[in-house]
Amino acid sequence: MTGWLIFFGIILFILGILMIPVHAEARYKEDFSLKIRCLFFLKFQIIPMKEKKKKEEKPKEEKPKTEETPKEPKKEKRKMTVEEIVDMIVDAVKKYGPGAKMILRNIRFHRIELYWRVGGEDAAECGIKYGRVCAWLSGVLGFFRNLMKIEKAKIRVFPDFICEKDEIYGGADIEFNPLIVIIGALRMAFVFLGDLIKSAKNKPKHGSAKPRQNIKAKESI
Repeated sequence: MTGWLIFFGIILFILGILMIPVHAEARYKEDFSLKIRCLFFLKFQIIPMKEKKKKEEKPKEEKPKTEETPKEPKKEKRKMTVEEIVDMIVDAVKKYGPGAKMILRNIRFHRIELYWRVGGEDAAECGIKYGRVCAWLSGVLGFFRNLMKIEKAKIRVFPDFICEKDEIYGGADIEFNPLIVIIGALRMAFVFLGDLIKSAKNKPKHGSAKPRQNIKAKESI
């Protein structure tokens, strides 16, 4: 009996911890950073991860240099744009429905700031790009406002006819309940597994179509 009481006590303790609200600070300027704060004193740097200090290696003996073949330059990985990241999130919400919406409805934005300077090679391209960005942002904000609680939003988009590239920076202060996020993630995982099972069943079996064609060919001869 005491064992069951201890077991349920541990479960209630874990559930109680998971129900404590978590605050997150997201920042974006060329790179994305995310910090999480819980219980007013626990802070964690999630993105980017802190690099571990490398141990000092002993100097190796120098080997005689040999002629090395020139290596091909490595292709730099293209960073995803803000539009691509947001569109990917919107597609995930539409695909995984209830679980994703459950997570988003749990999120509260205390503050959102976004500054977007739109550039272009010439004035015409800059103007067209500025109109497209404004239309895209209004659609995205309308989509997320129906799902999330946004208290303060300060968004400024302006064209810069001198700059050729866009410049985006901003941040947000977020609050969410970890338990609801975990439940929503599990619901999304079940939908994902269901899609995998359906796709596996719908795949045609190898070697089933070819023998039938051969039989028909023999009959015609």
